[in-house]
Amino acid sequence: MKILQVLGGGKWGGGCVVVRSYVAELIARGNEVWVVCLDDGVARKFAEVGAKPIRSPFWFHPINPFDLFPFLQLWWLCRRERFDLVATHTSKGGILGRFAATLAGIPRIVHHAHGFAFRETQKPWIRRCYIIFERIAARACDLIISVSEDHRQKGIQEGVAPAGKIVTVLNGIETGRFGRTSAPDARRMLGLETGDVLIGVASRLAPKKGVGDLIQAFPIVHRRFPNTRLVLLGEGPARAELERQAQASGLGDRIHFTGFRDNVPDLLSAFDIVVQPSISEGLSISVLEGLAAGKPTLACDIEGNREILRTGRNGLLVPPSDPASLAAAICSLIEDPQYAGELGLAAQADCRERFSQTRMIEQILDVYRKLASKTVPAAWAVSCPTQK
Repeated sequence: MKILQVLGGGKWGGGCVVVRSYVAELIARGNEVWVVCLDDGVARKFAEVGAKPIRSPFWFHPINPFDLFPFLQLWWLCRRERFDLVATHTSKGGILGRFAATLAGIPRIVHHAHGFAFRETQKPWIRRCYIIFERIAARACDLIISVSEDHRQKGIQEGVAPAGKIVTVLNGIETGRFGRTSAPDARRMLGLETGDVLIGVASRLAPKKGVGDLIQAFPIVHRRFPNTRLVLLGEGPARAELERQAQASGLGDRIHFTGFRDNVPDLLSAFDIVVQPSISEGLSISVLEGLAAGKPTLACDIEGNREILRTGRNGLLVPPSDPASLAAAICSLIEDPQYAGELGLAAQADCRERFSQTRMIEQILDVYRKLASKTVPAAWAVSCPTQK
């Protein structure tokens, strides 16, 4: 098959990691894959696995009238190359890509919903507009693949598409890459050769990731446990503001910003606790990474996270945007290291069983094969059990 992946989006992150894993397997099985992306680093990562990256100089943020230019670029690319299948990602990429592919006469179109753009936290009129856009765009594709069952059900409830047109394929990661580095070695990599308790976050530094809530919670933790440090792995548009917040807390010397790191599986071994305070996710790669590393992991009680974590069994869920609850949960793990260790071991075993990259890739490729052969079932049944 000749396949176009319309990635859009920004810099390298969890969603790109997921997409590259099955793009690499598609290429290994003899398919030709092109990828539309916006960042040089992302383009290099896809070129490394044999994909043909296409940069779009016309792609702007946020949504604006100039989106006509990337739309025309996608339409012309589809007309010229005559792809067998077009797969789209992200909200803007999904809308522009699906309509461009439809008008270009592409025979099969699938949209990967890494979490729908509409959220309960939005203003009602904004949320309503996003729902309308998603409903219209859904008509321009054969199938929608949701990364979580929670989001699939929400899409059905909001009338984005009927149940038979949205399927769930849970995200997966390469679990064997985690837990191989010793804690002392990982701390040396971070320049934190200390016996302090390290609370770690691996996340893009963007407003919806909730890192500000964690910085706000950290002084509460530090008052009870002065031997704690907060380590933030990642980069993003909110970094400057978060650094100001850290300094204003009076604990700037205990809050460490490492910038982007491409060896997260090794660095997670340095942490005693992993936190993902995001207030909006599809199915969080950061949470899966914490589990795969065998660390007690905390996350906000939001759609997607509920499919990964079960409080007291393989991690802890706390209310979103609630620094006090976040601090209390962190303190409970520091107070009881035996319990924290048991959670980490259970998390690692659960992640290996339910969230393997191999399972995810096989399910995605099965969907692509069925679409390409035009043997589309009346009601799809591609999913991975979320609970045991």
